[in-house]
Amino acid sequence: MPRKKKGKNQSEPSDPTSPPIEPSQLSHSAPMSTSVRQSTSVDVMSTSVSPPSTKKTAWSRGGGRLLAQALHGITPATRRDDDLLSSQGPDRRSKEEVEEYVERPSPSTEMGARRRMIQLANDDEVGNLAKKPIASVTQKPGRPITIFTNHFLFEAKQQTIYQYMVDFWPEVEKKGLKRKLLEEHRDVLGAFTFDGAMLFLQKQIGDIELIQKASAEGQQPIRIGIKFTNEISKAAPLQLYNTTLKNILRLLKLKLIGRNYFDPSRSIRIERHDVELWPGYFTAINPNDRGIALVADVAHKVLRTDTVLDFLHRLQGTLHRGWKDMVHQQLIGQIVLTRYNNRTYRIDDLAWDMNPHSTFQKRSGEQMSYQKYYSLSYGKNISVMDQPLLVHRHKTKGRPDEIIYLIPELCSMTGITDDMRADFHVMQDISHHTRVPPDVRADELQKFIANTTRNPEVAKELAQWGFQISSEMMQVPGRVFAPETIIFGKNKRVTVNPETEEWSNVSKQSHVLSSNPLKLWILVHTYKNRALAQDFAFNVGKAGSAIGFSIGPPQFLELKDDRKNSFLEVIKRGVSKETEFVAVILPNSQADRYDGIKQICCLELPVPSQCILAKNLSNPKKVMSVCQNIIRQINCKMGGELWMVDVPLKKAMIIGVDVYHDTLTKGQSVCGFSASMNQTFTKYFTPVCFQKTGQELVDGLGECMRQALQQYFILNKYLPDLILVYRDGVGDGMLHAIVDHEIPQLLDTFRKFSENYKPHVTVVVVKKKNPHSNVCENFRKTPKSSARKHH
Repeated sequence: MPRKKKGKNQSEPSDPTSPPIEPSQLSHSAPMSTSVRQSTSVDVMSTSVSPPSTKKTAWSRGGGRLLAQALHGITPATRRDDDLLSSQGPDRRSKEEVEEYVERPSPSTEMGARRRMIQLANDDEVGNLAKKPIASVTQKPGRPITIFTNHFLFEAKQQTIYQYMVDFWPEVEKKGLKRKLLEEHRDVLGAFTFDGAMLFLQKQIGDIELIQKASAEGQQPIRIGIKFTNEISKAAPLQLYNTTLKNILRLLKLKLIGRNYFDPSRSIRIERHDVELWPGYFTAINPNDRGIALVADVAHKVLRTDTVLDFLHRLQGTLHRGWKDMVHQQLIGQIVLTRYNNRTYRIDDLAWDMNPHSTFQKRSGEQMSYQKYYSLSYGKNISVMDQPLLVHRHKTKGRPDEIIYLIPELCSMTGITDDMRADFHVMQDISHHTRVPPDVRADELQKFIANTTRNPEVAKELAQWGFQISSEMMQVPGRVFAPETIIFGKNKRVTVNPETEEWSNVSKQSHVLSSNPLKLWILVHTYKNRALAQDFAFNVGKAGSAIGFSIGPPQFLELKDDRKNSFLEVIKRGVSKETEFVAVILPNSQADRYDGIKQICCLELPVPSQCILAKNLSNPKKVMSVCQNIIRQINCKMGGELWMVDVPLKKAMIIGVDVYHDTLTKGQSVCGFSASMNQTFTKYFTPVCFQKTGQELVDGLGECMRQALQQYFILNKYLPDLILVYRDGVGDGMLHAIVDHEIPQLLDTFRKFSENYKPHVTVVVVKKKNPHSNVCENFRKTPKSSARKHH
């Protein structure tokens, strides 16, 4: 790949003295069920969460109904996808969740993650939290069952491992080439494992330097410096286990794409949609309660058979004028696959002033065109010479960015487009292969483990290190909980059917818990969508009446064209102090127009708003379902409550925290903070704070907590005795940082309210992308109720 370098307890406090927060900052939503272990100190738990699903299986990726509902169900639908793509049920996945659902195993809502709970005796021990012993959690309710996990015991004999640092002169960039050079000296090194920088051996060789002779005339010989760094006489490091695992996957002829390995020989082509699926596996070796285990799960990679060049030609033929701007909007940030080496790259820019005839300088000093390079190196002939080049900026810590130029004709598109996602038939055909039932998933994993032991090369690799992988899935005790009862308006109670776990239809026919009548609202539309606007106004009134939400007729504001400025100007003129709501019917999902509307309605003229795509109102068979979904969103944005469940906690506050990083515009990172304000967990206070780009740890957590406690006191006349914090988006490596940086902010905020204010606090670190999965006993006929693992 040609590259170019680029430079570079509980007593009520007095009224807080801080100014009160406006009640308008409260948001309302339907609550979700939760349960919690109450403690007398700060607990930190590490678990994971899966996206919510209306149709669940027995398989779980470790999330559990507790976390999935608490994090995904407590906030009103205010994101762009919820506004624009309101064409499915109340548990509809977002765009990002759909991508993750296809890329990773199908989720469910069972508790299956290993919990780590570390208790503090007092506030002074926060800094030593990581050193505390792990305590167990036992769930008594429910029916006990046995759960099979996707963990396979990984055994290793006791031996001494020698660790070395490896350097190459001149520098060698490709890990594969480094490994190949070391292979030439196996007579000296013996059995080894190499991760690109660190070398693990079974014998001590001291500090040595190896010379690799030049393979071609004019090339420099390569010097390999090997320096001893550490002797490991107890358990081998996880780094060695995982590097060996990667070697095993390569020996099985699996291809690395992103972080997972896939099998192109078992590819599934869906011809009518120009889509190809590669089945594969997520794998990792991690410690658990019983030792070291191989964690494996089924995964699928969605590839498209069209190239980036095909995409460029389609846009050019459709738009003619301004098509390059649209190319930038739709391509920047996309991931492409180069099939000649099965690598993925993120598109960071397009070089319109370059083409395949452009040249670059090789290490030998020779100038070579990209056309010739790809022909000689990969046997790829480029047919279109006026295509621009794609730019990928390879970032390495401590080094300048490397610029990699790619040929659009040789890059395949990956992932699912918005059009594909909106096509029911496409998603149905894809999910037919990616939604793997529990029995099939368990069989697939056991076959994978069997293949690793039957393969002679893999057996040799394992034997030389004294490693052994169990063929049996680990078992843990669990419990099946009774299904939840959902409470609607007029005290209507509905117990979810454990066989179907479906209640969205009931919600469409039941009154909401509370609502505020909507009388003065405007509906903005183009003249082409006049009929859709009139039908929409009638249908939302009808849908609102069915759920006890009174909606009056809107003021119609019609546009002669669909330009961005036309929408913005008419909204500015139409919104008054009396306007309660703004609804906008958009002709398409143009990003800048949507962003402009939201900026006006959120910042300049604060008023609740809802954007709807015209195409979602165009199907007479689905329009009523769409309106029913939209009306629930509007009710939440107007301060209404949809439904609730019985939660036994009293004087409790549930908080969700996450950080958003804008990877495209590189703007400020934003911390989202949502705290419950009532005993039914249906009203939420949502401040935000801004911080440096890419910063995951939250500096302003204490201020957000102060505002939330203040508003809670104003509304309830007391402070919460129990605070349950769900902290999203944190990996294992940052758990100590959360303990040292964020938890002290919370404790300091409590002390500022009152010296005697010491609520019970539990902090749960939630990891969405977690491979831990469970399947219940007799998984070929699995109970549908919620199953949770306990220790």
